[in-house]
Amino acid sequence: MFIDMPPGTGDVPLTVFQSIAVDGIIVVTSPQELVSMIVSKAVKMAEMMDIPIIGLVENMSYFECPDCGKEHKIFGESHIDEIADEHNLKVLAKLPIDEDFSGLR
Repeated sequence: MFIDMPPGTGDVPLTVFQSIAVDGIIVVTSPQELVSMIVSKAVKMAEMMDIPIIGLVENMSYFECPDCGKEHKIFGESHIDEIADEHNLKVLAKLPIDEDFSGLR
């Protein structure tokens, strides 16, 4: 079962971690610096509660120009590798902004 939770360390993640047997979590982030701080807090909370972290996924990591193929970092430089290194986690994916999925087309 997958449970999509709001970011951070609020009541929802805490209640889920305390109420449901969790085999592991995948932490999804985006490149913004503020989000990286929130993700680091969530990772620390999971570690404190002995919740296994499967890895990290960065959404909206970049936009690939359909004309030239160049990657543009619309939301700034990624911090996912730093978070992964700090907590000894795997980066599972860096997902681009995709017009087909975003409804921009």
